[in-house]
Amino acid sequence: SSVLSAQEISSVQTSTQLFNGMTVKARSAAREVIATYSVDDIFIELIIQLPPNYPLGSITVESGKRVGVAVQQWRNWMLQLSTYLTHQNGSIMEGLSLWKNNVDK
Repeated sequence: SSVLSAQEISSVQTSTQLFNGMTVKARSAAREVIATYSVDDIFIELIIQLPPNYPLGSITVESGKRVGVAVQQWRNWMLQLSTYLTHQNGSIMEGLSLWKNNVDK
């Protein structure tokens, strides 16, 4: 379990995928990934935490700061990302790419 979570965090740290306006930071000690996205007057922070028993336990997606986003729209984006990471076995970087595309729409 700890090896799998370390591999997932490492894949985020070594990823060469670039997002326009979004920064992604991985903290291996806390088993979490923090994504911040800023466009125009919108600022969004997203925290993805891997459980101690990853991949058996479900990944937690929490909202950090969010400015300029309606509550219902935010819930929809969070639900889509949580569903993708938990039930479709997607990687964190793929999930963040999907999430950013939804936000851009």
